[in-house]
Amino acid sequence: MESTGFSDYTSSRPLITAVVATFNEEKHIASCLRGLLEQRGVEGQVEVLVVDGLSTDKTVQVIRDLPGIGSSVRLLENPKRLQVFAWNIGLKAAKGRYFVTISAHTEYAPDYLASCLEVIRRTGASSVGGVQVPVGDTRLGDAIAWTMQSPFGIGNANFRYSTMEQRVESVFGGFFEKSTIDALGGFDETNFFDEDDELNYRLRKLGGSIIVSPAIKVKYHVRSSLVALWKQMFRYGFWRRRTQLQHPESIPVRVFIPPLFVLALVVSLSLIPLRPSIGLTIPALYVVYVLGASVFAIGQGRRISAAIFIPIALAVMHVGYGVGWWVGFFTHKRERNQKQIQPAS
Repeated sequence: MESTGFSDYTSSRPLITAVVATFNEEKHIASCLRGLLEQRGVEGQVEVLVVDGLSTDKTVQVIRDLPGIGSSVRLLENPKRLQVFAWNIGLKAAKGRYFVTISAHTEYAPDYLASCLEVIRRTGASSVGGVQVPVGDTRLGDAIAWTMQSPFGIGNANFRYSTMEQRVESVFGGFFEKSTIDALGGFDETNFFDEDDELNYRLRKLGGSIIVSPAIKVKYHVRSSLVALWKQMFRYGFWRRRTQLQHPESIPVRVFIPPLFVLALVVSLSLIPLRPSIGLTIPALYVVYVLGASVFAIGQGRRISAAIFIPIALAVMHVGYGVGWWVGFFTHKRERNQKQIQPAS
């Protein structure tokens, strides 16, 4: 029988636990939770655990004002604020057979959970997820969204733009059997960011498979400013470097491209006073690359008013990630000889 909402999950064990990590998400949390509360096609009960990292805006008030708080939705506190701690708090409190990590600034299709269930049962995968469709709230945001789903911006990370169901190295918003994550010891709390990639490395190392399916539909609201984008990319690069040191055998080649580009850019710029023609080569080629991306985006139907921001959005992404990686290279240097950092229990 098709379910059109959630009943009180305290009456019996729920089928799915959806954990929403929040910190200052007043803008998007209501639509995110409404999307979860309106899920259909799930034959069992669903519990929603919102784990809030001591938000300083109106996030908690928005959550408390929603219908169903205390029955369909339970609010938990995350005193350490960061997302990785929220996942483990949710994991400890979860009652469902299945466990899914939910991003607060994401919109989920009404059949999101049902589609996750169908794919994980049919394929026998250890984790499944959908193709992340980025959306922007402004013209700059629209440009950032395009870079987040284009090979020009993120290389061969096909889990971000795949048009067919396939095995991938990672996935957005993993949907697992809870026992799978329990067996891995939960999320590694020494990884303040990139904790999902780190978990997926351990999962694959033990023979698990990860499947992305376009049938699982999600819309992700991207950063709306270049400063916010820079901070996001810097963190990605910084913490991905740490993950590399933990799992050096499982790193995709694309991860090295931004740091190599930053290194080449620094060397090239230093050569300009001595050999201008050589020193300007890398910057000139990159300008051609980002302008070409903008033209390509227009050819795909992107508005010109948004496409003009694509070159600078790409530069912020690539340089931010590359600089973050190099800072991580020196910051995490002492860990390079460790075989593996043990996950948090």
